[in-house]
Amino acid sequence: MSMVVCIYEDRDKNLIGVKLTVLSLARHCPTLPIIIICPQPPATFRHWAESLPNVKLISDENLGVSGWNVKPTILLHRLREGYTEVVWIDSDIIINNDFRQHFENLDEHTLLTTQDNYWGQYQGGTHRTVTWGLTPGRTFSTTINTGILRVTPQHIDMLKEWQKMLNDPGYMEAQRQPLYNRPLHMLGDQEVLTALLGSVEFSHVPVKMLKRGIDIAQCFGPAGYTPTERLQSLITGKGLPPFIHSMGYKPWQMTPSAAAIDNSNDSFKKRLRTYYSHLHLQLSPYTSIAREYRKEIEEDAPWMDVKSLTGRLFEILSNSHPILQGFPLALFDAGVRHVRRFLGIARYRLN
Repeated sequence: MSMVVCIYEDRDKNLIGVKLTVLSLARHCPTLPIIIICPQPPATFRHWAESLPNVKLISDENLGVSGWNVKPTILLHRLREGYTEVVWIDSDIIINNDFRQHFENLDEHTLLTTQDNYWGQYQGGTHRTVTWGLTPGRTFSTTINTGILRVTPQHIDMLKEWQKMLNDPGYMEAQRQPLYNRPLHMLGDQEVLTALLGSVEFSHVPVKMLKRGIDIAQCFGPAGYTPTERLQSLITGKGLPPFIHSMGYKPWQMTPSAAAIDNSNDSFKKRLRTYYSHLHLQLSPYTSIAREYRKEIEEDAPWMDVKSLTGRLFEILSNSHPILQGFPLALFDAGVRHVRRFLGIARYRLN
């Protein structure tokens, strides 16, 4: 067997993301086989998935874990089935063009992943490896983001060790805590993989990272896809990257309208933050590309509409350009983040 793409989702409310990932894959990589792993899918989603060519839905796989911690388990299952190249794609990623050029010259020993978003705290370094009690063997300039992974049978030992670390009692206890209460090295699966690949034991594994802003837009807040990255995309004429990742809060989860935010009983500060997020998600490159699949998702998607006055103004001024319409917000957001970084304001503990 050759390459296969795996997509996992265990939350019914986020299956819309799976649909968008699958539809965009079918448009840009029509011959690529896709496996969707979804425990107990609704009948409507099952019918939708089973009507598509090259798509297989698995609903009864025994994983023993859930959420983002399923990645090594699912990848190992696919390798044991005989696939020689397995690509994991998060269910909040839209494909913007044929990405297979990035895989053409990879040998079987090379692990492909992506750079984390620019604003990720305490990027790179060895502290994740050291805090896990491992001996550093190399240093990455950025943290690894596991939204996209490409593995082969050569990575089975590494995947097993990653799986073991994600089942560590200390890590599992950390996962039961609110996000900002977790130590950085146990924040999520990608921190663990960064620690593992930075260790002596696995420092021999070649790692290729897709470059943020060029190969993948890490849309984590308005400036996740930074103003500099946006300008580079425009100057080079390449447009949006082949992968667009809607990290954090999802556009289909946002409050339905600005009026609903104003009429809520939340404090003024909370309503302001909600509106800020609402505006960002309306103008996100992810939402812009998602509109192309509106008819094919076979469900209502009012979140795709730009309804707020500010959002419509930005949309008009940019002529609905997916990179430019959110640029003013990205510029403001980047300024705030630079100030926080300068002042050393961080949300996560190093140990």
